[in-house]
Amino acid sequence: MRRCVPPRGGGQRARAHAVPRRMAAGGAVVAVLSAAFLPTAAAAGATALAGRTHARQAQAVTGGALLAWGDGANGQLGNGTVTDRLLPGAVKLSATTKITQVRAGCFHTVALTSTGKVLAWGLNNLGQLGNGTTTNSTTPVKVTLPAGVKVTEVRAGCFHSMALTSTGQVLAWGGNQDGQLGNGTTANSGIPLPVSLPDGTTVKAIAAGEAHSLALTSTGRVLAWGFNATGDLGDGTTTDRHSPVPVALPTGVTVTGIAAGQFHSLAVTSTGGALAWGFNNQGELGNGTMQPSDVPVPVALPAGTTVKAIIAGCEHSLAITGAGHLVAWGFNADGELGNGTTTDSATPVPVTLPAGTSVQAIRAGCEHSLALTSTGHVLAWGVGDNGRLGYGGTGSRHVPVRVKLPAGAVPTAVGAGPMAPVSFAIVRQATP
Repeated sequence: MRRCVPPRGGGQRARAHAVPRRMAAGGAVVAVLSAAFLPTAAAAGATALAGRTHARQAQAVTGGALLAWGDGANGQLGNGTVTDRLLPGAVKLSATTKITQVRAGCFHTVALTSTGKVLAWGLNNLGQLGNGTTTNSTTPVKVTLPAGVKVTEVRAGCFHSMALTSTGQVLAWGGNQDGQLGNGTTANSGIPLPVSLPDGTTVKAIAAGEAHSLALTSTGRVLAWGFNATGDLGDGTTTDRHSPVPVALPTGVTVTGIAAGQFHSLAVTSTGGALAWGFNNQGELGNGTMQPSDVPVPVALPAGTTVKAIIAGCEHSLAITGAGHLVAWGFNADGELGNGTTTDSATPVPVTLPAGTSVQAIRAGCEHSLALTSTGHVLAWGVGDNGRLGYGGTGSRHVPVRVKLPAGAVPTAVGAGPMAPVSFAIVRQATP
């Protein structure tokens, strides 16, 4: 299989083991900086939200300016160009637009505004921008939401996009060859369509992998749909599903957070444990093996460790512990695990954070990782191609390095996507 974002650069290891897939041409790394926050411009304040696992880690309440860096080949940086950025730069937003959340697909970006609207930019060959066209855009365009709908979360798969509404329903649009839109068909859609949730279901969090989708319900159950050849859906089969099916959670387990990688899925339990299922050739399930699983299996966390938040890249996974530390597992050829090595790990290992660092939020791109610290810094590590680490260079880093944000920028949230070589920061202007 060829990944959506093919390996590039001398250090990246080719992965010929994956499942064959039909991919669109082109490649890009998203990185987002708000046009409202140039180094010389002021930006409106934003307040961080804490405590919501994966779904809303450090999401800004009132919104802020959006910074982006990395591969701009398909316009995913939203700055009107198709040029890479090695340092954070501004997305072209109106002066009144404030962003509260941003996610990247393989070659497109979706963002949530403080008013509950959705913007998108980048590649649009399958309608993933949701504006009723298949025309690419290098600047943000409005997603055509149904009348009266307010969105609280957005997610991006490789070629599809998702939104969670304020009423607990789910919308999806874009590519649908594997049923990842969850509406019972395999037809692509250039506008958001309702996911066919079971009657009476209310959703409180969503996640998107390359071509599969997840939803966490208000009762602590998990639904999944889309691509399933490697057990991505966790329903005990390897059959694609065009509408949601229950994940086969262990008896009595309640889930509080979810995440999706390229072909694997993750969940946090109410007791602070972690579950994983799907593809596992690089140890991304974290259970000490490299065998795939079509049902959830426990992640082999260090003794006494509890998990507060979890996230997934293409073939690596990360978790914030109850003590505010980071652990990671899976693919590590370019330092994605941040432990100073390039050795894969099938069980969680500590990320080598600067002394005294406490982590508030984590995000993962395909082959890189991001962390927002309690002291207001953004750290990055892993593959540095196209500048996705934001330190001004393109080399990989095996331990976290500080992203070079513009002077006066105070980050309140970070963003990326499991299939994307891009990075984001939502920022406010420091008080003089």
